[in-house]
Amino acid sequence: MWLALLPLLTLVACRDKHDEPEPRWQRVVVVCLWGENSLSNCLQRDLNEMRQGCQAIPEGCKLVVYLDNSRTNDLPHLLSYDARKGQQTVLDYRSDPVSTDSAAMQQLLATVMKRFPADHYGLVIGSHGSGWVPVEPPRRTIGVDNGRNTYSNVGTEMEIPTLAHILRRTGRRWDYVVFDACFMQTVEVAYELRDAVGWCIASPAEIPAEGAPYNRLMGSLFAEEDEQWRIAEDYFEAYRDEGGLVISAVRTDRLAELALATRPLIARLPQYPPTDGIQRYYGTEYDGQWLPEFFDMGSAIHRWCSEADYLAWRSVLREAVPHRFATAAWTTSYDFVDARIADPDVVGTLSMFIPTENGPLNTPFRQCQWYDVSGWK
Repeated sequence: MWLALLPLLTLVACRDKHDEPEPRWQRVVVVCLWGENSLSNCLQRDLNEMRQGCQAIPEGCKLVVYLDNSRTNDLPHLLSYDARKGQQTVLDYRSDPVSTDSAAMQQLLATVMKRFPADHYGLVIGSHGSGWVPVEPPRRTIGVDNGRNTYSNVGTEMEIPTLAHILRRTGRRWDYVVFDACFMQTVEVAYELRDAVGWCIASPAEIPAEGAPYNRLMGSLFAEEDEQWRIAEDYFEAYRDEGGLVISAVRTDRLAELALATRPLIARLPQYPPTDGIQRYYGTEYDGQWLPEFFDMGSAIHRWCSEADYLAWRSVLREAVPHRFATAAWTTSYDFVDARIADPDVVGTLSMFIPTENGPLNTPFRQCQWYDVSGWK
């Protein structure tokens, strides 16, 4: 059940630092740093990068940052950055909302859009991530807020259908969403968001804990729609020679065609198709705990189909994922993950779930919109 948008003061009391009216902005980018978890110690670096880079924010554009950090006793606050004024505090919260709660997120976006009206909006979410996988199991989807302003990874998370619903409720189609979080570039996530955002920019694998190099992204974050894929390129360049990275930019308006092309190929597979030899971005079972499967979509279709069918399908995939960046290997914190690209020629940098016999995620997978349209059903 979706939560209604509640009046502002019923959720969080806060103090507005600026009462004067704002102009209408050309572009506003909202960055949500959900740090009531083990990434809290990285957030100060993010803010430093934003201060360093804000002079590169184009005229008529604004960066607005929601910061919820458990490393200090500070309550959440809302900051803004632009080339003329630098960093300013917009709101100081007087209580600690659960930032990943749907009502809190709705309130935040409503506040930002009222305070900073704009022709175009982009969204960045920095936190932990686990793709389409629901809150239970295993533990995360996007974000962790423990509600206690402490340093732990157990708490409230936001599922992707909830995020899509919140963005649609704003009445705007957002230019993009950047997931500064691990494992978020899945076809299930992107398809769920197709009506809410234009680009989905993320990694199908792990990303470094330090996350996005915000000082290097200011130009691409505020680019015109047909150039916003460069966010992925700029992010990649920061880690090309330092630990490695896999990242891509998905055009959500091409995902319906991708579903049509995928459906007949999946439909003729056995119920549980083979997974050996397919590029993985994560593991299967470790220490008795089932973990989500993230298989590369291009690698999977190549494994299952004839060369002719694969090549025809790949042309559609590359319309949907026109910008792909991957080093030969990437940094992983899991010793059971083979964090290498086995075959660069077939890797699509977009992951997918593959049902396996007795797999614990088979049932929740059926709730994904992608399940209905892609041939698995």
